[in-house]
Amino acid sequence: MIGDEKSPGWLERMVLALPEGAVLRCVFVALLSVAAGIVFIDYREIAEASPDEGRISRTTPLPLDRPKPGDQIRPYLPRTMPVAPDRGEPSLPGYDGPVEGEALAEPMRFFSGPDGQVTAIGRIEIGTAEAMREFLARPEAEDAKAIVLHSPGGSVADAIEMARDIRGLKLSTAVPADGYCASACPLVLSGGLTRKAGEGAWVGVHQVYAVSGAEPGLASTIDRSIAEIQATTAECQELLVEMGVDPALWIKAMQTPAASLYVLTEEELAAFRLVRPFPDGESFIGPPAPRYPRFEALPPEAPDPEPTASEISDREPAAPVSRPGDDAEEVPGSAS
Repeated sequence: MIGDEKSPGWLERMVLALPEGAVLRCVFVALLSVAAGIVFIDYREIAEASPDEGRISRTTPLPLDRPKPGDQIRPYLPRTMPVAPDRGEPSLPGYDGPVEGEALAEPMRFFSGPDGQVTAIGRIEIGTAEAMREFLARPEAEDAKAIVLHSPGGSVADAIEMARDIRGLKLSTAVPADGYCASACPLVLSGGLTRKAGEGAWVGVHQVYAVSGAEPGLASTIDRSIAEIQATTAECQELLVEMGVDPALWIKAMQTPAASLYVLTEEELAAFRLVRPFPDGESFIGPPAPRYPRFEALPPEAPDPEPTASEISDREPAAPVSRPGDDAEEVPGSAS
């Protein structure tokens, strides 16, 4: 009935009082604000990532001031090399192509030069150690005496293998004047029987990091356990000790973020023994790291079995117990 209808509440009256279309406009404004907020967040993430992406993808040389003592941190360039206003191009024996850009971004290549010198230019990728072995086994490299390095680094595992192969073949290593040897490359440099760096060479280290294959120079999003990082760092330090290099060098690496590079001064290169004009004596070569065996878990001990009746009968009989009336030795002075 009409008389039974209730009057609208205050909320309903307020909604009915709104001009036509006002609710839709409010909803539209709210959606527009949310969309603008999402665009702003995306833009900020892109802006923050763009400097790192630019550093990683850059293949043209990046002008940077020459490092000085106390001012030695520079951006790490995984695909090219830094240049300074007074810096020239490195001379690489047996190689006459470009020394930056794609030449450094490509996997490491090897070229035979005069006087037993072999140039190694490019990134150290997975498989580079095997590629170096194959090259040094060729007739054109049978008289090899020294490996000349120009590399932004790369795979730590391959760099360690290369260093040990170089030492096993009693070859020397060098970074040419104005050359670039970064990241894992100094590990290869350490393998030389003698080691040198030319004037203006940039030799730098930084933290070990994981890479996702398509993005060299950028830390991987895959989680790495602390144990794995420690094991890799220990392998680097073990190699340096074996090669006669002061392992304290790797403290500089561990203190430097993966996106940066700690460029060593000439004095530091000599102090850490990364540059060594004469072969090291045996006293500077440390023992190999121990190989820890794996122990199988011991099975739980079984409880002792209950003794059988025959085992009980074989046991030593208990001492006899005296009873009244039994014959016994008389003790003097006792009452009867």
